[in-house]
Amino acid sequence: MHELTLCYQTYEMVEQKAKAMGAKRINAIWLEIGALSCVEIEAINFCFELVCKDTMAENCKIHIHQQPAKAWCDKCQQKVAINNVFIPICKLCGNSDIIVDADDKVWVKKIQVD
Repeated sequence: MHELTLCYQTYEMVEQKAKAMGAKRINAIWLEIGALSCVEIEAINFCFELVCKDTMAENCKIHIHQQPAKAWCDKCQQKVAINNVFIPICKLCGNSDIIVDADDKVWVKKIQVD
C-alpha cells in the first residue's frame, strides 16, 4: 500500500510548511492526483486519517481532485481527455494513434491553517 507512504510524506511536507507559517493547526488539505498515479482515493482518505491522528492535522478535511487522463492527438492537433489509458482513443476523432500524457504525480494544491 504505497498510499500510506505517500500520506506520510505529504503530511511531513504540509506540517513543515504550516509550522513555517506559524500555524497551530492544519484544517484542510487540497490534493490533486494525476490520472496515471495508481493511487486509490479511498486508500488516501483512510491513510490520511491514520497519519494525521495526534498531530496538528488531526480531523483535518482532505479535498481530492483526480485529474482526467489526457493525450495528444496528432490528427486533431490538441490535447484531449481519454477514458481508458490502456486503449487510448481520441474522443473527438476516434484516432487510436495518440500519445498519452503520463501524469502520475500527486500535488498539494492548498492548505488551510489556523
